[in-house]
Amino acid sequence: MSNVYDEQDYPYAVRHWTHPTQLGALAQLMGRAAAPFQSCNVLEIGAGDGVNLASMAIGAPRAQFVGVDLSERAVAAGRELIAAAGVANLRLECADLRDFDAPAGSFDYIVAHGVYAWAPKDVQDALLALCGRLLSPRGVAMISYNALPGCRLRQGVRDLLLAAVAGVEEPERKIAAARAAAGFYAEQWSASDNAFRKALEMETRDWLGRPDGLIFHDELGAIYDPQLFSDVVRKARAQGLDYLCDNDPSLVEHALWESELWSKSLPLTGGDQIAYEQTLDFVETRFFRRSLFCRAGAPLERRFSPERLSGLCLEAPLEPFEDASVGEGEFAFKTAGRGEVSTRDPAFAAAMRRLGEAYPRALAIDEIAAKAPARAALLRLYAGNMARLATEPFPVGRDAGETPFANPLARAQARLGLGSVTSYRHSQVSLEGDDTRHFLALLDGTRTIDALVDAMSGSASGTGDTRAKVEAALATFALWGLTRSPAA
Repeated sequence: MSNVYDEQDYPYAVRHWTHPTQLGALAQLMGRAAAPFQSCNVLEIGAGDGVNLASMAIGAPRAQFVGVDLSERAVAAGRELIAAAGVANLRLECADLRDFDAPAGSFDYIVAHGVYAWAPKDVQDALLALCGRLLSPRGVAMISYNALPGCRLRQGVRDLLLAAVAGVEEPERKIAAARAAAGFYAEQWSASDNAFRKALEMETRDWLGRPDGLIFHDELGAIYDPQLFSDVVRKARAQGLDYLCDNDPSLVEHALWESELWSKSLPLTGGDQIAYEQTLDFVETRFFRRSLFCRAGAPLERRFSPERLSGLCLEAPLEPFEDASVGEGEFAFKTAGRGEVSTRDPAFAAAMRRLGEAYPRALAIDEIAAKAPARAALLRLYAGNMARLATEPFPVGRDAGETPFANPLARAQARLGLGSVTSYRHSQVSLEGDDTRHFLALLDGTRTIDALVDAMSGSASGTGDTRAKVEAALATFALWGLTRSPAA
C-alpha cells in the first residue's frame, strides 16, 4: 500500500490533550465515569509512527494500545521505535480505517486527531460509525477537525496557495512554491489598512511557521473540509454518540459555568448547549475543535459540581510573586506563561503554593482543596490554561534519585539521534547536542550518579566540572519529566 503519506513525512508528535488521564478527567467533570488509565484499551486512528500511543503505553503497562494508519513508512518507523523502547503493549497496524474492525465496545478511549476534516465524506462517516461501534459503555472518543467559521479565512489562503502550486507534483518543489507565494502575498498585505487583508496577512505568516510536512498534508492536501460543530454532533448522534465537551480549556469553562454570553444568546439557543457552543464558535470565529463523545443514553451533567473533582489531580507551574505592588492580604503567583494570578482567599493561595512546590508532579485536589470555593478556583486555573487536569499523576518529581531512570521511549529516541524526545508527562522535549542525548541514553536505572560522572568524564564534555554538570542536567531532566521519580 502506497499513498501520499509515504511520499512526504508527516510531523507526528506527542499531544498532551489526547492522553486518557485528561480525557477521563473531562468525562468525570461532565458527570460520566471513565475507564481507569492503568487498565484501559486505547485506539488511535491516524496514529502515524505511534509515538503518541507509545508515550501513553509506557505509563500503563497493563493497558492495551492499538494504532492504525495508512502510511507503511510511518508504521514501519514506529514499529522500529517501539521495539527499541521495549514497548510490549502497543500494536501498530497499516490499514484503512474503513477496513479496521474489532469486537463491539472494545475500546475505552478512541483518538482521531487530524483525520476527520482531511478525509472523504465516506471516511468521515466510517470514522464516526467506528467510534459508535467500538466505544465501550464508559468510553470517550476524541475527534479533532478544522472548524467553521474561522476556517473560511484559511480557505482563502489555501485557494491562493493551490493556484501557486498548480501542476507541481514533487513534494519539495510544491512546498517551496507555496512558501514563496505565501511570503509574497503576506508582504503585499502588510502595507494595507484593510481589516480583511490584515487578517489574511496574519494567517499567512502563521502558516509560514508550520513544518513542511504539515503544510504539505494539511494545507495543500487534496481534501480540506472544515466542519460546523453542530453538523459533527448531529452526525455523531446518528451513530449512537453524545457530545461531552470540547478538549479545549476555554470551551470547558463555557460548559461548566453560565457566562454573560449564555444569557444574552438565550433567544438564539433556547438554552441548548449544542446551539450555544455553535453560537460561541460564530462569535469567536473558531478555527479548530477537539470534540469529545461518549455512548448515548446516560444523562450528562455539564454544570460545575465541586464533588466531581474528587479523585482528580492538578499540575501547575506556579511561583509566589513577591512585589511591592501586591496589596496587603493579597496572594499573587507567576504562571508558566509569565502571567499572574492573584487571590485574597487563603485556602486557594495555600493550594497554589503547594502546586508550585510539587511541580512537575500533580497533586490530588482532595488533598489541597476541601471546600467548594477553592475547588472552583483551582478548576478556573485549568480553564485559563494555567494547569493540567488528570485522573492520576504522572510518575515525575524534582528528584531523579540515586540511580536515575529516564523514560525508555526517550532513551530510545536519544539513541536513534532524534532531537525531540518524549517525557513521562506526555510532552515533547527538545535536546541539543550529542552529549545531551548520550547522557539521557545512559539513564537506565543501573548507574549511580558517581558512575554517570565517570561515564561523562570520558566524553567530549570534559572532566573539570563534570559532577556539577551531571547534577544540573538531572535536575533539569526531572523538572521536564524525563526521569521517573523514586517516590512515584
